[in-house]
Amino acid sequence: MKVFCNRSDLNRALNNVGHAVPTRTTSNILEGILFEAYREVLKLTATDTTITIESVIPADVEDSASFVLPAKLLTSIVSKLPEEEVMLDINEEQMKVNLVSGTSSTELVSFSADEFPKFMLSGGHNPVNIRKEDIKKLIRKTAFSASTDDFNGVLTGVLLEMADGNMKMVAVDPFRIATFNVDVDNSSSISVIIPAKLATDVSRIIADDGEEYMTIEIIDNKVVMIFDNNQVTVNTFNGKFIDYNRILGREGQINIRVKREELLKSIDRASLLSSVKNNNLIKFTIKDSNINITSLSEEGRIDENVEIIKEGDDLVIGMNAKYLKDALSAIDDEEIMINMKDQVSPCIIKPLKGDRYIYLVLPIRIN
Repeated sequence: MKVFCNRSDLNRALNNVGHAVPTRTTSNILEGILFEAYREVLKLTATDTTITIESVIPADVEDSASFVLPAKLLTSIVSKLPEEEVMLDINEEQMKVNLVSGTSSTELVSFSADEFPKFMLSGGHNPVNIRKEDIKKLIRKTAFSASTDDFNGVLTGVLLEMADGNMKMVAVDPFRIATFNVDVDNSSSISVIIPAKLATDVSRIIADDGEEYMTIEIIDNKVVMIFDNNQVTVNTFNGKFIDYNRILGREGQINIRVKREELLKSIDRASLLSSVKNNNLIKFTIKDSNINITSLSEEGRIDENVEIIKEGDDLVIGMNAKYLKDALSAIDDEEIMINMKDQVSPCIIKPLKGDRYIYLVLPIRIN
């Protein structure tokens, strides 16, 4: 039985589903990709049991067939094939698949599709339509703040909330918080926690081209995302997320208006003398219409000055340069507002108007 398809389509599908292939596993079958040929399409599926990615490409199919091929080897082979047309010559009895493209021919041993994990989902309801660009923004502007320490449980995930036509994503670790929200044309309520790493993997396979919108649906405690010719099913965390609104509500009386890019570049330069050993410490001396940013080490000292518009008292405070750079890099606005209270209270970064995003960074105690 033969299947004909386009090399570029096949290569893109392999790269997409490859994000679900585990790097380490005791199950050989999970190191493979399930191929299902039927009704003029070829569907590829990969899973590590926490995320499942399916990608469908058009194909000229003689008859239905299903088999599993090793993911890493196959992806390397297909990326180097000489011609755009690819033929998969499937011998189910001998459990072999021959890939032919131009003068190139590669025979691979296949595995039975019956061994591949099957995941059945019950019928969903009320899917949410959202622009692909918006879901990528939600992930890109928050997921970096999620904890990377597995001991922190649900904090290694991002909270996806939706209510009253607004979708928000929140990420928290013990030292910072990131929130970002977009408007959606749906009045449903959603609250799920998605592993941050899986959310980031999903954002990488959402192409800028293709259809403008995608759908998100919660089925059997899983998030199902459908876009272009892909379906991604992600397991969610059980548990209760931290009450981030209570923490973000602790605003102080010091408000600083500053140009984001100027502040980011100054922090970046000052951070050259900071290190992980001292928590990437830099010192802010906020006085009148200026922030003096200082970093100090045995190798020298860096001083930076940034003009600001300030309301409230002067303040000297220690900050983590990396956390500030992460937050400022995620913002697109030309100017931002920074709210502070004292040396030991959080630094809160937000827009000049509204609450489209909020970033919180805890200070570092300094002598």
